[in-house]
Amino acid sequence: MINIVQNACEAISPGEEVKLEVDSNIDQEEVSIQVRNGGEPIPPDILPLLTQPFFSTKSSGTGLGLAITKRIVEAHNGKFLIESNCEQGTSVTVKLPLAVG
Repeated sequence: MINIVQNACEAISPGEEVKLEVDSNIDQEEVSIQVRNGGEPIPPDILPLLTQPFFSTKSSGTGLGLAITKRIVEAHNGKFLIESNCEQGTSVTVKLPLAVG
């Protein structure tokens, strides 16, 4: 989550906001965590590359942050989604199964 929030903060201009939303869906037995910003949208051809190892849009980036984050989420049977458009900005959503105890 630190990596996702840090990326969202780096992508916005001063004065813009990063929003976090947490929601649980008991019917689907999952929790959804969404990090959203209103920065410049990510071009559609770049979106699928963002979770590929060593791909970065940052001059000083290693391209490992989102790739590792996605692997961790999927290792916990979760889903990792990135969406971006002009109207809503960019959102990264992590969906994880609820722990049943």
